[in-house]
Order: sequence, then structure tokens, then C-alpha cells
Amino acid sequence: MALAGNSTSLQSLHPSLLPYAKWLLSVAPSVGVRSLRITSVKRSRAQQVALYRDFLAGRSRYPVARPGTSKHEFGLAFDMVTEPYSALWQLGALWKKAGGFWSETDAIHFESPK
Repeated sequence: MALAGNSTSLQSLHPSLLPYAKWLLSVAPSVGVRSLRITSVKRSRAQQVALYRDFLAGRSRYPVARPGTSKHEFGLAFDMVTEPYSALWQLGALWKKAGGFWSETDAIHFESPK
């Protein structure tokens, strides 16, 4: 679900994370990604609250962090989908190798180290 005002531009990431995110996108073709789309970057607290409510109500396909705990609120995370979807596992492995946090339980979510 896309929320009005939700940033999908990597430029809204914290400056310390931006080069790593750009690097990950640049290597995506090498693991078979034919297309990708950034679906969420920085979110306001209100946006996070709305997403969390949807999650609690069973209207979210993906996990959503409790407001105040999401790295999206601080520009320290981004979500993306790829074609093929399975390429997210290779990208996740690369992201973790570079020091970032990624989990199979939320394969679209990439964030700064914990």
C-alpha cells in the first residue's frame, strides 16, 4: 500500500546510507534482476501509524514495525521489489555482507545495521 507523501526516492535516505543503497541497485543486474522498484523510503510518523494499523488489522502483506521503532522514520531503511522476486535473496545476502540488516521474513526491506 502506498501512502500519500511516502517517499520512494533514495535521495530521502540518511546521507550515510545513500551510497550503499545506490551500490546495491547498481549490482542488481549481476544477480539477475530485470527490473526493480523502490516502494518506500522515508516515512512520517503518521504514515508509519497508518501502516501499522493496517498490519494489525491484517491488511498488510508485509511486516510493519511499531511507530517509533521503524528505521523508515529516520531515513535508515528502504523497501524494494524486484523481477524476479527471488533475486531479493541474493541482494539480501550482498546487503548483509556489506554490513546492512536484511531478513528473509521481510525480503523487500533493507536497512542500516542494527
